[in-house]
Amino acid sequence: MIYDFSFDRQAHLLTVRWHRIFTAADVLSYGNDYMRGFVAADFRSGYRLLMDMGSVGAQPQETLEPFMDHMRRIPKASRIAVSATVPLMRAQVARLMTQPYLRLFENVGEARRWVLG
Repeated sequence: MIYDFSFDRQAHLLTVRWHRIFTAADVLSYGNDYMRGFVAADFRSGYRLLMDMGSVGAQPQETLEPFMDHMRRIPKASRIAVSATVPLMRAQVARLMTQPYLRLFENVGEARRWVLG
């Protein structure tokens, strides 16, 4: 499995876990699965997003544009917490995800506490 989603309706929290590097085709499936789950969970703009990238490395260049396209199409979150430990992934997140309501963490527990706070 490349990724998984968990929708907590009570907390209006979407948790996304990445398990490995994506191909461009994986990004397309990810975007479709993300939106399908979002609609099925009856989520709306203003939700909280926790991205657990664990120890996944930086994504390849050919996946960056499809990821950016996906991010332009998804409803806006009120808070985004990203947990990533690999330095290149952290740098990539900081460069590409510039939302002022995003925070980057090395520990998923800290990220979860912040995004729910």
